Amino acid sequence: MKKIPRTELQVMKYIWSQDELRIASVDITKFMNEKYNWLKGTTSKTLIRLVEKGFLKSEKEGRNTFYYQLINSGEYLKFETQDFFSFMHDNSLVSMISALDDSSDISEEDIKSLEEWIESR
Repeated sequence: MKKIPRTELQVMKYIWSQDELRIASVDITKFMNEKYNWLKGTTSKTLIRLVEKGFLKSEKEGRNTFYYQLINSGEYLKFETQDFFSFMHDNSLVSMISALDDSSDISEEDIKSLEEWIESR
């Protein structure tokens, strides 16, 4: 699996958020236009790249193209997290947690959950 650029990830996040096995290109195009003001061509090119990279499978049905996800969000999240952890923190949990130390986004509940996770390991 390869890391994908943010634009491709935006499309995948939309696809992952849907409860459908297949999603019509017109629905993806409509969402990307409404949310990010993308043109149809931009969305089409992004979908083609995602098919080439093995994230999606496309299937023509009449005049419509449908997309099926080949990589789910959990698989990609695990890959992306491991890549970040390895590259940015040299696989050091202490380094990663220390980088978050000054963050005001971390609540006491988050810290308690982390402590419980560490204890359970």
